[in-house]
Amino acid sequence: MATADKPRGGPTTFNFSDRECVWMKAKIVPVKYCDNAFDCTKCAFDKAMGKKLAKEETDEKWQSVMFRKGSHDLRCRHALTGGAPAYKKCANAYDCARCPYDQMLEDTLEADHTMFGPPQYMNAHGFRVPRDYYIHRNHGWARIEYGGRVRIGLDDFGNRLVGKADKFRLPSLGTRFTFAEESFIMSRESHEVGVKAPLTGVVTAVNQKLLDSPVTTNRDPYCSGWVMLIDPFELRSELKELTFGIESVKFIESEGERLLSLIADDPAAAAATGGEPIPDVYGSFKDLGWDNLVKGFL
Repeated sequence: MATADKPRGGPTTFNFSDRECVWMKAKIVPVKYCDNAFDCTKCAFDKAMGKKLAKEETDEKWQSVMFRKGSHDLRCRHALTGGAPAYKKCANAYDCARCPYDQMLEDTLEADHTMFGPPQYMNAHGFRVPRDYYIHRNHGWARIEYGGRVRIGLDDFGNRLVGKADKFRLPSLGTRFTFAEESFIMSRESHEVGVKAPLTGVVTAVNQKLLDSPVTTNRDPYCSGWVMLIDPFELRSELKELTFGIESVKFIESEGERLLSLIADDPAAAAATGGEPIPDVYGSFKDLGWDNLVKGFL
């Protein structure tokens, strides 16, 4: 679903007004501002700087250059982005995917308001649509964060369809998904639905708290209810298939109207029109079936 209101100059990175390139943050270049959504893996400047400083024909990232050259500023990437104390140093050669501290932060911060601040919401027939998030046609959301990582979850509409989930099956770290491939599974009362990945990538963290408290995603789908974090492979091209901004609002409104057409003959349908939608669609209209109400949308 290409959209007409995608931000100019590349993808929008959630809640980061600071556009300093990581090479500038690391004090290796005096001035450089990011124009690639902090997606270092596909940044021509990043590759060129790696070759220049390494003085060899291999691509080195800014992290490995800093570590190998013994820079005076070996700050953890979380210290660079404000997610950790400024004095926190890297002790893992900037191999963040295998860093216990990096994983500990993901487990404790919960992607909540502590680090990023709350998202701003738009209203789509009563469903919440967050600004600066991308929405997949099967209701997964994607939020681009510092460094080009992408956090993924299920949107407000999808959560209201499932209602009170009682179990999650999360992918293992290192699992690779392609666009629209089943990525994680939600269960309710022996029924299951696989939620499709909004982007191609490899899983670098999962929200373990969903295993103990699956309803977290119902209560707070866009913050503490996140599901997994990925390193994307085709970020720029695949974002064109997602909705963003006002196009996301229009999409959710159309989905709300489609849902209403399924339940319009039921007296309780009035609860889904205007104002606040019902929180548990499947629980309220079980007679219509799991496949129609949940799988038909997700």
